[in-house]
Amino acid sequence: MTKTTLRKLVKKVNKDNAPPEGWTEEAKAGASQAAAIGLSLSDLDDSGDMAAELADIMNLDSDLYK
Repeated sequence: MTKTTLRKLVKKVNKDNAPPEGWTEEAKAGASQAAAIGLSLSDLDDSGDMAAELADIMNLDSDLYK
């Protein structure tokens, strides 16, 4: 078993989970919003329905606020 630092492990996990085309500015902004309100990926379902609903809630121009 090899030893590694936490910093190296976090960098590897982040690299392994990054989208193939890289993070778009829109995705970075969404991740920042989710982190600011205390959400993590485990709070959302795998189908993406909850993520879509959250996007509607966070979008002040959505039909929810009309």
